[in-house]
Amino acid sequence: DQLELIAEEQMETLRRCRTMVAGFKATKEKDIEYMDDVMDELLDFMDQGSEAEHLYRDYIAYLSSFTPDLAQRRFLELEDRLGYWTPAVIAAGMVARELHSGQKDKGGHDYFESHLLPVAKSGFSWKEKFVGFLHDAVEDTDYPIEVILQKVQSTLDSLAQRRDDAWKDEFNLVPPPGNSIFFPSEDDWKEIEEALKLLNHNTAPDRESYICRFRGHRLALQVKLNDMRSNMDISRIPSPSPRDLERLERYKAEYNTLTEMLRDTYK
Repeated sequence: DQLELIAEEQMETLRRCRTMVAGFKATKEKDIEYMDDVMDELLDFMDQGSEAEHLYRDYIAYLSSFTPDLAQRRFLELEDRLGYWTPAVIAAGMVARELHSGQKDKGGHDYFESHLLPVAKSGFSWKEKFVGFLHDAVEDTDYPIEVILQKVQSTLDSLAQRRDDAWKDEFNLVPPPGNSIFFPSEDDWKEIEEALKLLNHNTAPDRESYICRFRGHRLALQVKLNDMRSNMDISRIPSPSPRDLERLERYKAEYNTLTEMLRDTYK
């Protein structure tokens, strides 16, 4: 039976990885690329709360003993991958949908569905998705950033109190595990607020200054690039005007500049 064969292969992978983790610890192995080649096999069949997840967390805990910054990133990436931060993203999406209700894009399409939702879903991390939903809220509504984030916090609090699971299917994201609700930390809120402030072009004296100020802020850069990819989709406009085509060329140049800035943050 094919399913039984797959289950046996997964159990064998678990046993092998468990043995390898014990070996890494015993020999004080520090070759991350070598260890990842072994442990990444768990990601192919990892579910929320599974033995594979617990074993991978044990591996990350070992990484933290000699490379804590990398281990922290791995923890966050794992929680993203398994949907632990999905409630926070859904709360941001619900607020964005409410704030932008009735707004249309240049092609006459619902602004939330045609732009904000694709920008959010193109984010890799939960923060990119979260900020992606809200990146235009300050520019396009009468609410300041502080009030918008308070609305998200209140919505997340409400989700934690709900007894039904209907909200978990919002926006077709990775469903959160069980009834777990992760709440952003003070540092998370600060980083998100900084990114939203940078993304508000109304506070920049000119376009060049606006683009330049993204330098060094990885979250804002990543969201802005996601935003620009959506804006460069000219198919959203049925009959592009010369002005639309001119704006597209400007976006392409700015996109290249921002991409270089993002590369610099990884050096």
